[in-house]
Amino acid sequence: MFISIQHSIRNPEKFQECVKEVFPLPDELHVHQFFPSPDLKTAVCLYEAPSVEVLSKYLDGKLSPASNQEYFPVLTEQAIGLPEKVK
Repeated sequence: MFISIQHSIRNPEKFQECVKEVFPLPDELHVHQFFPSPDLKTAVCLYEAPSVEVLSKYLDGKLSPASNQEYFPVLTEQAIGLPEKVK
């Protein structure tokens, strides 16, 4: 399933350090897109994962020292511009 994430970044420098801990991703997770704001205080990502729970458990464990994440499954039937599924 496709899952969108909005990152509310409290500490941009720390966030960039935390992101290094995210990669490489487990085989069941795939990031398709990453869109940071110019001030690096907000970012939006598009992931492919088995569930929101699986993705949030992994990412929150790595990113929560620097940001809060809001996850939601993408309604693929209404979405525009989704990439091809990897999984």
